[in-house]
Amino acid sequence: MSATPSASLSRCAVIFNPIKVSDDFRSLIEGALPDDQYAPLLWLETSEDDPGHGMVRRAVEDQVDLVIGAGGDGTIRLIADGLADTGIPLGIIPAGTGNLLARNLQLPLDEATAIRVAFGDHSRSIDLIKLTVDEQDPVHFAVMAGVGVDAVIMNETDPDLKKKIGVGAYVVAASKALGRLPLRLTVRVDGSRVLRRHAMLCLIGNVGDLQAGITLIADAEPDDGLLDVYIASPQRFTHWVKVLLRMITRRAQKDDRVDQLKAQRVTIRLDEPDHYQLDGDAMGKASMLTAEVAPGALVVRVPG
Repeated sequence: MSATPSASLSRCAVIFNPIKVSDDFRSLIEGALPDDQYAPLLWLETSEDDPGHGMVRRAVEDQVDLVIGAGGDGTIRLIADGLADTGIPLGIIPAGTGNLLARNLQLPLDEATAIRVAFGDHSRSIDLIKLTVDEQDPVHFAVMAGVGVDAVIMNETDPDLKKKIGVGAYVVAASKALGRLPLRLTVRVDGSRVLRRHAMLCLIGNVGDLQAGITLIADAEPDDGLLDVYIASPQRFTHWVKVLLRMITRRAQKDDRVDQLKAQRVTIRLDEPDHYQLDGDAMGKASMLTAEVAPGALVVRVPG
């Protein structure tokens, strides 16, 4: 008995943030569909009440063969978390401000080109980092998480002001953040090495590049089976200059007050609870963050 046509076709779920994508998004997706390869698409739109959890859960339960995720870093993080260790490929359509995972994987930022890559035949397995905050359930992230100046900036940035003046809103937030820091914290790496720091920034990274071609964590690779720890503890103006030089040259500077380590597991314990961020999203306050690498947990469609 021959299989029905629908049984032989691949299934694809499209999870998208309707506020972020273009007006032509649906037609671009449908126009890029390979002929006679896919069953009717499963369209799953995120909302303010559910930014992606329920959508990716449904896609996994339906055992789709491909998930296309369109949105900013927050949307992509939630989809990646839901797809961790499922083997279902993720096609990323960058539609946010940062698009940091796409940038680090050198994926196209143009919507139409990214869609063509998503439906392509080339994939890459990358690591995710499983993060447990205090007593909460663990989640996965793909870019960076941490405490310090970036987390406070994310928390302090006024969304309305950001719409009006763009990057200037982050400058306003940064001035507030610098007045509240540094943080006293203890970092335990792979259960043995312990660092006690008075830090302005403490990050756990899966990748190292930021926007505008800036590299924060040199040598960070998304598929090396390790996470990267970056701790900056400048105390004087000269220390800040050396931290900046380190970012520009991608090389350590003498007495730059930066610790950069690779590990499989790290725990950050704060003396006092403070704000933390997850792939650029302010997540609230935490006292302890424990992260461990999940090697090859996510399959991502990439250019040939």
